[in-house]
Amino acid sequence: MLSTTKGKISSEQFKWFDSYTKVLLAVMFVLLLFIFGAGKYMDSHKMVAGGTDDLVNNLATAVTKGEHHPFVELPGDAQLGAFSVANFFAGLIIGHHWEKIFGKPVVEEEEAVKVE
Repeated sequence: MLSTTKGKISSEQFKWFDSYTKVLLAVMFVLLLFIFGAGKYMDSHKMVAGGTDDLVNNLATAVTKGEHHPFVELPGDAQLGAFSVANFFAGLIIGHHWEKIFGKPVVEEEEAVKVE
């Protein structure tokens, strides 16, 4: 995406939402929709799914002597699953755009090859 003009680098607009990124975001949102939907269903039917988060929250409540109020209430370890899905897809997208974000400019790569 970088082009050289007489030794200078002119950066063009990066296409962040290419087809790969769009597909990954769509799959991620569908999976998160299922996780949040299952959490809502379990909550509306008063189902209990104990997990490690409940133990940690109960311990924190006992220590701070105050109630915890999560941003989104998900039963059991569903919150952990939602964060894991989101972080997995964020990692794939960052990895796909790695050179766009952190890559060396073309001129520096060419000079490094000439020096060797």
